[in-house]
Amino acid sequence: MYRSIPWLICIVLATADVNASASEVLRYNPFEQPDTGELDQGGARNTTTAAMELRGTVVDGQDSIANIGGDYYRLDQEVSGYRIVRIESGSVTLLRAGNEMVLTLHDNE
Repeated sequence: MYRSIPWLICIVLATADVNASASEVLRYNPFEQPDTGELDQGGARNTTTAAMELRGTVVDGQDSIANIGGDYYRLDQEVSGYRIVRIESGSVTLLRAGNEMVLTLHDNE
């Protein structure tokens, strides 16, 4: 009888879905960089306004970072002619010629 218990335990563990509640599939990787193939003379990607997709933000005051279209930007940096004026949790505010544009993570769904 005791010889069959290890086999029984192995069968139960093999058929159980151990990670059912812990496994959550990500919809996308916010830090994955797309392969656009288009680089400018400095080696940076040419981002058009159509490709300005907010993928993620890391908020830390003046050291905040935004992932837009697979590239990383900080406050006061320029993206397709827009200057980043605010980085918040889940949104980035850009400014160009007095026109304000807000990118949000919800726009990507």
